[in-house]
Amino acid sequence: MKSLPFVASDQLPAVIVPLVAGDLDELGRLAADCAQTPGIDALEWRVDALAAGLTAEAGELFSAGLAAIRAHTGLPVLLTIRTGSEGGAANLDEDAYTTLIRQAIAAGPAAVDIEFARRDAGDLITAAAEAGVASVVSAHDFTDTPPSKQLLRTLKAMADLGADVAKVAVMPHDRSDVLEALKAADRGRARLRIPIIVIAMGRRGRLTRLIGGEFGSAATFATVGEGSAPGQVSASEVLQTLQILAGED
Repeated sequence: MKSLPFVASDQLPAVIVPLVAGDLDELGRLAADCAQTPGIDALEWRVDALAAGLTAEAGELFSAGLAAIRAHTGLPVLLTIRTGSEGGAANLDEDAYTTLIRQAIAAGPAAVDIEFARRDAGDLITAAAEAGVASVVSAHDFTDTPPSKQLLRTLKAMADLGADVAKVAVMPHDRSDVLEALKAADRGRARLRIPIIVIAMGRRGRLTRLIGGEFGSAATFATVGEGSAPGQVSASEVLQTLQILAGED
């Protein structure tokens, strides 16, 4: 398994906790809670939870939010603006999305999420690389689980576009869908040069959040407080599972 380029930890998979806050004060409180929780490797700031603040000039918001987090913890931050088509709260057209992601990159997070389906995804990946910000290129399917071969093609296309990390999340309807997701992770680990994250969402998909690392997924998303996606498990439960799988006490 390949580790995430923005996480200075040998724990595999890395544990990432989303911060879903309605204002910067709450964001700081959530970061403080995470600072007191063992086993967390990185934080994901879900900026779309502040949808009202996502104007054409949000650079100050990004800088202030990162400062609020860094006042409490030195954990690396993945900055994510999740749009409605990918399960988030931000309603953005192509131009607005591109502008905001460029401003997010300029604010200097450790990593930035770039939606694979976006028109300017390739240019944004290049901009992130030039700024020294890792790109996590993502695609979410809240309806179905494509076959593992199709998922692998998507992961490969992300890698070919220049992604530092390729992430897909799918919605399983039965155990065979969960197996397809794990199969895609296993094949992606063997065939791709970059770290991958493969997640099945919802109750049926929880298994992938706990044992996905055994199949090649480089990270799992866990909760401290409110989660950001269906099926997320608490950070303490994830850490306990990882320790059991690693044979630790």
